[in-house]
Amino acid sequence: MAIRSILANKVRFALPVVAVMIGVAFVTGSLLYGSSVQKALEGVKPDYSVQVEARQSVEAGVTADVVSKLRNVAGAKDVVPVAEGAAFVVDKKGALVGPPFYASGVTFDAANYKLTAGQAPNGVNEAAIDDWTAQRTGYKVGDQVRVVVGGTARTVQVAGIFTASDTRITQGGTLTAFDDTSSRALFGKTPDSYTAVKLTAAPGTSESTLAANVMAVIPGNDYIFDTATETAKLQSDSKLTEILLIFAGIALFVSVFLVANTFTMLSAARAREHALLRAVGAERRYVMRMVLAEAVVLGLVATVLGYLLGIGVGSSLGSLFSVTDGPPIDLDVFGVAPVLAALGVGIGVTILAAYIPARRAASVPPIAALRTGLPPTSKSLRRRNIVGFVVTGVGALATLAGAQSQDLVYIGAPLLLIGLIILTPLFGVWLAALLRRPMTRIAGIRGTLAVENTRRNPRRTGTTAGALMIGLAICAAVTVPVASIRAEEGKRADTGDSADIRISAVDYYAKIGKDTASQVAKVPDVRAVTPIISVDAGADRDTLSAAGVDPATAGQFFSVTVTSGSLADLADGIAVSSKQASAHNWVVGSAVPGKTALPVVAIFDAPKGFQYDALVGASHADPDATPSAVLIKTAPGKAESVQSAIRTVLDNPTLVVQTKAEYVDSAGADLDIFLNILYALLSISVLIGALAVVNTMTMSTLERIKEIGLLRAVGLGRGQVGTILRLESVIIAVLGAIAGLVAGCVIGAVAVSSQGGSIPVVLPWDRLGLFVAVTGAIGIVAALWPAWKATRIPILKAIHTDTE
Repeated sequence: MAIRSILANKVRFALPVVAVMIGVAFVTGSLLYGSSVQKALEGVKPDYSVQVEARQSVEAGVTADVVSKLRNVAGAKDVVPVAEGAAFVVDKKGALVGPPFYASGVTFDAANYKLTAGQAPNGVNEAAIDDWTAQRTGYKVGDQVRVVVGGTARTVQVAGIFTASDTRITQGGTLTAFDDTSSRALFGKTPDSYTAVKLTAAPGTSESTLAANVMAVIPGNDYIFDTATETAKLQSDSKLTEILLIFAGIALFVSVFLVANTFTMLSAARAREHALLRAVGAERRYVMRMVLAEAVVLGLVATVLGYLLGIGVGSSLGSLFSVTDGPPIDLDVFGVAPVLAALGVGIGVTILAAYIPARRAASVPPIAALRTGLPPTSKSLRRRNIVGFVVTGVGALATLAGAQSQDLVYIGAPLLLIGLIILTPLFGVWLAALLRRPMTRIAGIRGTLAVENTRRNPRRTGTTAGALMIGLAICAAVTVPVASIRAEEGKRADTGDSADIRISAVDYYAKIGKDTASQVAKVPDVRAVTPIISVDAGADRDTLSAAGVDPATAGQFFSVTVTSGSLADLADGIAVSSKQASAHNWVVGSAVPGKTALPVVAIFDAPKGFQYDALVGASHADPDATPSAVLIKTAPGKAESVQSAIRTVLDNPTLVVQTKAEYVDSAGADLDIFLNILYALLSISVLIGALAVVNTMTMSTLERIKEIGLLRAVGLGRGQVGTILRLESVIIAVLGAIAGLVAGCVIGAVAVSSQGGSIPVVLPWDRLGLFVAVTGAIGIVAALWPAWKATRIPILKAIHTDTE
């Protein structure tokens, strides 16, 4: 009976199968991709048993004396000192190779790096590169390659190409190997020091034993000790799978609405069929089992198709996230976990969604075989509304309380959305009542009929709108905080300084060379230059965030109002903000304590976007510190030409040279990338919500064939009938958009407010308007096929159709 029922209602069951299939594909793809990434990372074992690194506070690094002590540690088979740091490879087109975060320069280790071509590097002008970098760039032994180290670009010859088991390569990074002397000079804190020592345990000695032996001879307060097991665990500990599964869960949650709506509408349409079965002796359990059997068959079909689609999803996620931009990773297509998850999710979600409709179908009395379907009683709807208001109220209160305690947002937001889902039928009735008169004036009888059709079955309208609401609510909830943060960062960038051009590094690990400012100063039409070097002035709890600047030019770059003293005296002391001066009772001449006590030479009032507590002369900064930025003033109207000239002079792709407008516009640009990835993931949920609208319109059209025929018979044309269905679809979509966007904006605004008011709430009206426009388009497109189908049914056939 279940199989025959599915074959007889293929059109009605098609879209639910597609919705569950998409959800299963997302879950399967997430598991396949996540497990493959983790397996690839777990397959890369560290080339040591214990590694010793000097802490940042140890100015000398790992000295030869420390290496000598480690060579005598009991249980150590091999002791290999290394010097490592950031080294960026430039390809033949002048661009950086791979993610900057994983670009590393290392000491060539003959024991672990296997040469496939050439020889080991010898001298500062030679280097060896890993084979994945060679494949990507086309570099061969003997080629000249540019490498950026310490903020300075240098040209070296490729002496050799090697293979290595290293997670940095697996994740798409680059390994550039130098000889021992050169790597120490490039990366060590002093030319004679190393950055780490790798120890391999002798046979019969465990990692923990070797680590204990190392700690016995090296002071733990100056060095960091890592075992291979600890490092491997950190390398393979990826939260990617969990993140992807969260979005997959959202997609499946939305799928429940579509499947439940389908079985509810089918149960109403087949009320006579179920009643006849009861009349000839079928028990309630039989009818319920039959409906659930239909769900199992649909779930199984959706699972098989979804798993096949999930293989493609898993492959495409690599290009979306670029978690591993290294050598291609093979998906473990038939892993036990993905197969079991697909079966559990696909069949489980479908049965869960069909359970309540199945119970309703089983409760149809035999006498109902002689009449039409049974609409929900107003009593049950009243109970639903009461529950909805209670849940929504609790969720709203918890969410608003999240402004004081952010943890409450994670409790209140889900409750708020669940409450709104429960109330969407009531909202549909309210919206229909609100739109009835305007729609009648705009579209006449077509508008009236469209509004009345949406309120005919509030449950159906609410369930359909709820499917759209979830995706749009989450989109708005993440858009508001991102827009607020980006607006604040843009404001700070615009008011922080008055430079015409700014130079910054592409990545935290990239550096601006110490000679960059002096190189830029020689460019024609450059009027003033100052480096910005981060300095921790003050002492202990009273540490000030200070910027080391050029005393001769600082006054030209910062829009601060000096209330006493002069910035021209920065070479001899420190200028502090009025806020800090008041807090510490400092005046010009007061001494600011620290490693070196500095006299206060000026006190200033700073604009809101200014991020420093103090300004000091660059000569007071750490001699080894490199600038975090370089600010440049140009001749009037020469910013763009000077920008081009600076890029040519520096010839360093790790440095970003931006005009003032470009810098302000790029503030928070990383957030846009993050937001676009979220949109890509959430689009699955919105797509399923759109399918819910299509499904509802299709099935409701099939139920109203006779009604549509009568409308045609009394004079409505095909185009007018199509307009009614399109308006009805748009009303449902707009209901979901309004509820979702309002709830999402509230959640997002509370999340921003929970940060203590440091960031003002910004509503991105452009994006919110785009969401509304997309939702309206979904409504129009969703009704195209149902409207075409309805208007192609001959009038006489439609009138004589017994849809009841």
